[in-house]
Amino acid sequence: MKSSDNLLNNQSLKDAGYDLKPIGRGAPSSVNDKIVKGIDGLYQNKNTDSNIKYVIDEAKFGSSQLSKTPKDGPQMSDGWLTGSETGKSRILEAVDGDKKLAGKIETALEEGEVERVLSKVDSSGNVKTYRLDAKGDIIGEWP
Repeated sequence: MKSSDNLLNNQSLKDAGYDLKPIGRGAPSSVNDKIVKGIDGLYQNKNTDSNIKYVIDEAKFGSSQLSKTPKDGPQMSDGWLTGSETGKSRILEAVDGDKKLAGKIETALEEGEVERVLSKVDSSGNVKTYRLDAKGDIIGEWP
């Protein structure tokens, strides 16, 4: 199962107030996909009643873990997403250089309107999704 399928078709997410629409480049579908550095999945929450405007997903297959040592800070942290040290915004890259959209997402990130998640996919294709904090640490299951 693709991690993006889990986010788009998961009834528990819909019950929790998420109506996600993919934006930017597509998420990887299997461990055999070409490796693309940066954000794996970016989604707009179309539920206008929710205070969460966007969801950023990182997919990891098997025993893979989030990197803790990139120049911009731990993977999925605020610094890593915005390119705080390198000036290379992974959000801007994920939306194919759309500066207006990247600005909206970065503002939402600053205002606590972005949910960042880690989708762990096991060898059988089962997906378990975790909520991450601003430092890129797992803080519980999601939703």
